[in-house]
Amino acid sequence: MNTTVYTEALEPRIGYLELQVSDLAKSLSFYQEFIGFSLLEREGNTAKLTTDGATPQLVLTEEEAFVPRPNRTTGLYHYAVLVPTRQDLALWFRHAVQEGYPLQGASDHQYSEAIYLADPDGNGIEVYADRDPNQWERDGRGGYIGGTAPLDLQNLLAEIKEKEWSGLPSGTRIGHMHLQVTSIAESEKFYIDALGFDILAKDTHMLFVSKDAYHHHIGMNTWEGQGLPQPPEHALGLKQFTIHFTEEEFLHATSQLDQLGYVYRENNQQIEVTDPSGNKLRIVAKK
Repeated sequence: MNTTVYTEALEPRIGYLELQVSDLAKSLSFYQEFIGFSLLEREGNTAKLTTDGATPQLVLTEEEAFVPRPNRTTGLYHYAVLVPTRQDLALWFRHAVQEGYPLQGASDHQYSEAIYLADPDGNGIEVYADRDPNQWERDGRGGYIGGTAPLDLQNLLAEIKEKEWSGLPSGTRIGHMHLQVTSIAESEKFYIDALGFDILAKDTHMLFVSKDAYHHHIGMNTWEGQGLPQPPEHALGLKQFTIHFTEEEFLHATSQLDQLGYVYRENNQQIEVTDPSGNKLRIVAKK
């Protein structure tokens, strides 16, 4: 049984994600004024957003050819914005309530506390804070016991004290990705056997995988059905996301991708590959 304890000092595993949006100006207003990102760079119909003033975390692109993503297709279920502290989550939640933007839920997952919503194009977003990893409950198999209890919002708001919200703080990261997939078995073969992630939770319709004993860096589900088709490449929503690997993990992944027959492109210590459900990943070797 894996008894390693995750530490928040570890480098982020999820780098940035790219979204195809219908209205860049509208999306920029939402992500800057409501979510709390800052604009890092804008060139033509593409904008890069950040929380530390240097590292892109969200890339938005608008094209006239983009079409709505069809229902019941693979792709983004939600992506998750991890704030550094519980107080940061409380400040963001009070700001969201004051702005009057519709929220979709608020849950206590045991290892984290999370608030859910969607952006103007319907992309799912989770804003969350982790509990102390020493408090995460093990399941006896190397994973964690999660849950979906109602979040105690009054208790959360008590964290604010006298502080005011001023956007997402430096130290905010993309904590995890959650994807709709066509098959749990095919996803397990790709993410575990080929890429070398560890299973942290699994059932018939759900798979959570991670590195570093985190509760999950990538979640996958077939809650809308098995065998979902892929959306067209020019559909609104997730274009791709990046994952950071060590050099050793990177070499292992290339070897396993070759051995298992997956098609990928390698260039300058980066792998571009598409999972069995059509979700595009860029794997970056970090020194």
